[in-house]
Amino acid sequence: MKTTKQKRLFMLVPVWLLLFGLLLWAGTASAGWNDFRVSTEGKGITVYSSSSGSSKAGILYNGYGNGLSLESTNGRYECDLTLDYSVWVNQEKAESLIPQWTDKMENDEYEALMENWEKNRPCNMFMVEVVKDDTPVYSSPGHKHVTVRHKKGTLLLVCGEFGNDYYVEERADGFVAKDAVRKVSDLKADQINNAYEDDSLPVQTLYASETEPVYKVASAGAYGDDSNVFCYTSNQKVRVLCDLGDWVQLSGGGFVEKRFLDPEGAHSYPTAWVKCDGALDRLNLRWCANTDYTAEVKLCSGVPVHVITQTEKWAVVFVTGPNGGYNETGCVMKEYLSFNGKDIEYSGITQVRLKENVNARFSNYGDYSELPAGTLLNVIGVFPSSSSHSDSTEHYLCETEDGRYIEIQESGVLEPVNTETGIFAKVSSAVRMRTEPDPEAKVLHQVKAKTKVEVLLRGEIWTIVKYKNEIGYMMSRYLSFP
Repeated sequence: MKTTKQKRLFMLVPVWLLLFGLLLWAGTASAGWNDFRVSTEGKGITVYSSSSGSSKAGILYNGYGNGLSLESTNGRYECDLTLDYSVWVNQEKAESLIPQWTDKMENDEYEALMENWEKNRPCNMFMVEVVKDDTPVYSSPGHKHVTVRHKKGTLLLVCGEFGNDYYVEERADGFVAKDAVRKVSDLKADQINNAYEDDSLPVQTLYASETEPVYKVASAGAYGDDSNVFCYTSNQKVRVLCDLGDWVQLSGGGFVEKRFLDPEGAHSYPTAWVKCDGALDRLNLRWCANTDYTAEVKLCSGVPVHVITQTEKWAVVFVTGPNGGYNETGCVMKEYLSFNGKDIEYSGITQVRLKENVNARFSNYGDYSELPAGTLLNVIGVFPSSSSHSDSTEHYLCETEDGRYIEIQESGVLEPVNTETGIFAKVSSAVRMRTEPDPEAKVLHQVKAKTKVEVLLRGEIWTIVKYKNEIGYMMSRYLSFP
């Protein structure tokens, strides 16, 4: 199943593929993804909890559009609604009213046909307002878990119904009890893509900077584990759709705290610190609140993070330097955070210096700057490698002496300042210790299994170790860390 972020990327697939009639019939589809829109006689399309069609899950209304897997089973395609829930759709039936292009049609004829259909296409979607505070949005109709909680007055887009629940979309897709909302207005097909827009509202300024970014999040009230957040790093003009007390819902979608609209307000987020069980452990910062998903970056114990929203078990956080620089956002498990900074037993941050001049990445937008040999840095995290092979490049997240976060994308350019850590790893199987992180580099020692080596800097692919008073590199996969 795809993540929310991935799903939204798939939803951007050009619609012209659909308009030219490239609908994929059951049994002929190849692997991949495709966009579809519901356009049928009546209210919408019945969807099923399995490809067999034996169990009806609910209905997706006319006007709804989403991506779906092109792997066909029993004439149906899998459609992800949330991270935890998907349904099966008969695409041919779902798009039964969309005009089909044939070889006998002239382009002008077909364009006119589509233009007329666009003006009159059916739409059963509507807007609702949440009627009480802390209304939960669930990841499935079975209420598997709460992804966000909405404040009274929040506006949501209803896209379908599943028993006693509506399927809703704002920034967090999910299922909300029908009796927790009330209808505000029906929508026409041409209003769906800008359902939250209201250009009649007065323009206000949202105050943000690189060192104090502002995140547009999935719900008001700071309760949510959806990391599909949008970051502002400079002042922005916005319109407030709903005033929700300490929070506001923005025209265009998303929520921010009202204090970010006040030039004199407090603009920083609460700080917590990574709390790992061991000095060599690292905390996974994930795309979403699910341990099945890979990490965006792995953070060392003692690193400060800034909490955007949270639930009982997860926190959505961002990391950046005191003076800005590289910025990363994602979800971490709250049990590995210290909210007072006083109960952190280990610091996994390693001070290093550059062995040579390095072109370092100073921002998410590809801004690079050369740092001279001898520059001191603190390694605060490592970016996971897509491969454990020795020809992959090590990527470290580091902090400069002037308080900016940067990414080092070269292997073998960092040397630890402290050469006596007192932290040892055990060799799990015989391994060569080399002078450089290169399988062709000179071998310093052939180290037997169960031997202990002192760890100076743990890497995803290569780890810098000390053995018999010599410093070298061992492949991390052959080491068992405490």
